[in-house]
Amino acid sequence: MSFKPKVIVTEEVITLLPPLYAKKDELTIARDQIAERLATIEMVIKENEVLEAKTKELVAESVNLFIEEMKKNIEYYPEVRLGVLQKSLEFITPDPKKKK
Repeated sequence: MSFKPKVIVTEEVITLLPPLYAKKDELTIARDQIAERLATIEMVIKENEVLEAKTKELVAESVNLFIEEMKKNIEYYPEVRLGVLQKSLEFITPDPKKKK
């Protein structure tokens, strides 16, 4: 048993070509649209990476500023508290000069 190729006459080829060319054109357009979408997605991903890096940098800076502020508060708080206590004592203790 031998397989012989089907004989295609010229008229059949001529009738088959237009739909195949039309399908090829549709697929080319679809491929180009998908390529454009892919390029857009890649661009957005790069922008997101840049924004992520900036965000991480700003968060780190914010945390560092917060830590510095807390260190200053810890360092200066006893002095502030002492000042508040002294001022409070001035208000609640009678002035010895006024008694006389």
